[in-house]
Amino acid sequence: MIHKVYPSLNDFENLSRLKVESSDYANDYDYSNIVVNKPWGYEYLWFQNEIVAIWFLYIKKDFETSLHCHERKRTSLIVLDGEAVCTTLDDKYWMKKLDSVVLESCVFHSSRSVSDGGAFIMEIETPPMKGDLVRMNDAYGRQNTGYEKTKEYSDNFDAYEFFPFLDKHYTGWEFRNMQIKLSKNRPMCDDWTVMIVPISGLIKQDNQVVIESGEAKPVDASHLNINDDSYQFLIFNKLN
Repeated sequence: MIHKVYPSLNDFENLSRLKVESSDYANDYDYSNIVVNKPWGYEYLWFQNEIVAIWFLYIKKDFETSLHCHERKRTSLIVLDGEAVCTTLDDKYWMKKLDSVVLESCVFHSSRSVSDGGAFIMEIETPPMKGDLVRMNDAYGRQNTGYEKTKEYSDNFDAYEFFPFLDKHYTGWEFRNMQIKLSKNRPMCDDWTVMIVPISGLIKQDNQVVIESGEAKPVDASHLNINDDSYQFLIFNKLN
């Protein structure tokens, strides 16, 4: 299931009263080939272009991210393994494997792992802007602070489940009983394909925007008449 969440009056009121630490350094930093340690686990950049940044997050069981929002970017959260709860100021979304929450800018949210072994979550940010972060509450004392500084960065990849982006991801890569791939081919509607995400621009049909950049959509959206080979998609296929 995919939920799309828009900011509420509650989000805007809380955002307006918060002090925000400047994180310009985070927008310019090259996060390729490093892992960022977090109190709840870790994350790393998997793929980036001018439109989106795709991150892998690992959240330990019963740990959670801060309650935070992004003023200027959309965030799609996709559960790759385990189960998680995404909490906003107004609702809760229980997510299992290949469920997604699409959070428009300014929506405060927190993700909590509720499964043994933790949860792997893919985070797709549109546009790439790591410094766009406003923390409201945090169980680890990071409220009102910006993104993690370099002391939390590591290149000791043996200490993590680290899967760097490789050329094979253009043809298909298996991860926890699913296949993830980047493709310029129009997604096919079949029994295996579950979800698509355009990562090279918004999709229009009859001059109307039907899928935003970085927005997770169910496979039934793939019936669209997409003939422009400039598009690139992130495609999720179930294996069993």
